[in-house]
Formats: sequence, C-alpha cells, structure tokens
Amino acid sequence: MQIATTKVCINPQAPIKAIGYAQQTQPMERIRDFLYGRILLLRQSEEAFVLCALDLCYSPRSLQRRLQQALEARWGAAVHVIISCTHTHFGPDTEDEAYQSLLLHQLTGAILALKPRTAELTCGYAWEPYHQVGDSRISHWQTDQVLAHTLSFYEGAARVASLCIYNCHPTVLGGDTPFFTGEYPGVALRLLESRHPGEFFAFLQGAAGDVSTRFTRKEQTEGQMEAFGLKMADEFDRLLALSAPAHPLTLAYRERLLTLSHSLKDPSSLVIPEYYSAREREVLQYGIDFSQRNLAHPERLQADARIDTLCLGPYRLVFCENELFSEYNKALDPKIAALVCYSQGKGPYVAGPCFDGMTYETLQDTLSDASRQALLAAIAEAGK
Repeated sequence: MQIATTKVCINPQAPIKAIGYAQQTQPMERIRDFLYGRILLLRQSEEAFVLCALDLCYSPRSLQRRLQQALEARWGAAVHVIISCTHTHFGPDTEDEAYQSLLLHQLTGAILALKPRTAELTCGYAWEPYHQVGDSRISHWQTDQVLAHTLSFYEGAARVASLCIYNCHPTVLGGDTPFFTGEYPGVALRLLESRHPGEFFAFLQGAAGDVSTRFTRKEQTEGQMEAFGLKMADEFDRLLALSAPAHPLTLAYRERLLTLSHSLKDPSSLVIPEYYSAREREVLQYGIDFSQRNLAHPERLQADARIDTLCLGPYRLVFCENELFSEYNKALDPKIAALVCYSQGKGPYVAGPCFDGMTYETLQDTLSDASRQALLAAIAEAGK
C-alpha cells in the first residue's frame, strides 16, 4: 500500500459570487480564512484512489470526470476519484467556468506533485450521536440521526491521516456574509492540525438535508462560528482517541447510477403553519420559487443519482451527491459505515421516506415515493 496527503489553497483569484444563499448575487473577493482542497491518495497494486475534500458548497459531476481523466492520462492506470464538498455556503460558485478551470488546474497539479510512500497501513473507526452543534432545522420534525464519525489510518502506532464526518449544514453565518470562509468545519480542521502537527485531516459532510445550526446557535456571528468549530474539534478528538488501529487497510471501489422518477408538487395551495419560525417562513418562499421553476421546466429534473462506495478494510464510505435527509443514515450500520453527501456531483434535497411535511426543503425535492425507497435500498446495498 502507498499513501500521500496534501492540501492546496483553492481561494478564487478574481471576484466571484458565493453560492449557497439566494441573496448571494454579487461577486466578492474578501477571504476571511483560506479555502482548501485536502487530498488523500492511496495506491493498491495498479489502482489509485484519490479523495479530494473541498471547502466548497458543491462541485458538478464534470469536475470529477475531468480530474479523473487527467490523472488516468498521466498515470496510464485506473484511477478512482472522489470529490466531496464540505458544503460551506461561503465558497465560490463552481458553475463559474473560469473558477472550475482554476480548481481543476490546482487539484491536478497538487495530486501529480505527490510522492506516495510505501507503508503497512491499518485503519480504525469510531462514531457516536452528537447534537451539540447540529439538530433538526424543521420546527415540527425531530431526528436521532445526527452522527459524528472518524476514520483514521495508522502506520504502526502512529496515526497519519483521519477523515472526520458530521451531518450538519455549516451555516452559522447569514446569507449577507461579505467574505469567503470554510465555516465551522474549517475552524475545526485548523484546530485539529494545530493540536496534532504532521497529521492529515479532512472533513466530509453527511446527510444534512434536515439538520443545521438553526436552533442550536445563539447568534449568527463569527464568534459563534468559532465556538462551534471548537466544539467539533473537541468531539472529533474524543472519537480519535477511540479510533485505535484495528484492521489492515485494503481498498475497493464501487459506483452505481440509480434512475430516478419524479412527482412534482404544486405549492399554489400551500398554507404556512402558525408554528413555523420566522426563518422557516422566510426560506419557504425560496422553496416555492424553486418548485414553480420545476413545474415550468420538468426537463431539467435530476435523471439519476450517483452512489459510490469506498471500501477501507471492513469500513464503508457511501457517497451521494444529493442533500439527503438524515433518515437515510438508517440505511447503514453506523458501526462500519458512514453516508457522505455533496459528493461526486450536485443534487437537490431528498426528504426521507417517512417525512410528509411541506417545507423549503421538500419543495425542492421532486422525487417520487418509489424513487426515495429505491434510493434508500441502494444506499443500504452500497454499505454492505
């Protein structure tokens, strides 16, 4: 087995708009803290496995495809590329062609510059429910599926790299924030790197469609963002202490495209419940606007969902591009598997099969009940 890690700055080099809030319409250039692409390269025999965790809201499928083609052309061997985004709402718009080209150039250069070393690697894993940062963002809905995980790689007794996973929107700050930032995951990673010099850390976003800081934060300030970053760093450190080397590291990769069917919702008769919070009422209008555009242009709806599995010893990371509700975590055994969203492409919200309300999130979710059940089954199969 061979391993190499790095991180590369992916700050925009020209004014560009952020993506994540409807009110983000104007280009900006101020950067509060650097945005990074954190890269883990593993080689097994003739195959290369590349995981890129980006401080961005999402990345299109085209970026993953172009990066994989570039690496395969250079290395002349099979390469499995996974691009996962932390889902910060304060990252550059990856639909911008100039920025996407810059990002492709930065990632390709950083990966090709790596010098993998041969090592006998083992891996360890830990998880637990954790609600101190994220919880249900919907006032009439509760979830017990807010989970923190760590998956670590060891060379002998030394921990060399860790993947930190949590399913909560990183959205402490408001939509009028005038700078780019990695939000609280970026703060957590900065703290972990300072506490454990020489180790590699990356943050992977989980199934957070119905989970955010909306009802756990006291204020939408930089201080609150830093405080939540500290909480996450402490939680990941707690799990890292439990994640002892336990299994030899072997690698395998699977991918699947699941064909989707749709059932469009007409919001014209929507009655907003009295118990909705002011913020829920505000964003519900955005959901109505999305729903009306879907009704007018059904040809733009998502045709399929990409589901990839990275097998790391006995553990499974299941990657999906959609903003899945946390209910989809139930498809996996948390003792051996974690669900990672905002990965390998861009997809809209998908409510859990048990959710029957009409909210901002579900007004963007166009899937039929049959497709939701099929997606749940496909994730379960991917985690085996």
